[in-house]
Amino acid sequence: MSSTNYETSSNDETDTKKTWSYYYHYSNGESIVKSHHVLGVLVILGLVLLFHFRHKIAEAHDRYRMRRRLGRYSTVGGFDEDLENGFNSNNFNIESNIHNNDPRGLLEEAKVEIKRLMTTQRLSFDEARLQYTQSQLNRHGINKDGMPADPKLVTF
Repeated sequence: MSSTNYETSSNDETDTKKTWSYYYHYSNGESIVKSHHVLGVLVILGLVLLFHFRHKIAEAHDRYRMRRRLGRYSTVGGFDEDLENGFNSNNFNIESNIHNNDPRGLLEEAKVEIKRLMTTQRLSFDEARLQYTQSQLNRHGINKDGMPADPKLVTF
């Protein structure tokens, strides 16, 4: 590092020489780095590490957000209870999920509505699930063919 010399004269007419540099100096010639330089190096090092691990940090953040989102949905019982209630068919095989130890379950509001359709209208599980899905699509403004029911929609 470069140092700049300043010459000053004191009142008793003796010339003293002050040395200014980027380092503090002890009387025996040893020096220590100023604290703001250490802080600057640490900040730069931290930024380099953040840049280097940015993908891992983003993945960890995505996993955290997904856990928070999935926590909002309530699953009651799991697939064992759903199998006992008759929510199984050849098209919707819950037994494979049980054998694979899948921790997920069906949404409680969907199970209640499908069970109601099965008992009141005497529908099979597949028919009740189809009717429930069509009612959900209709509620969100989507026709049975999958197209939006918006009259301003233009398709080519």
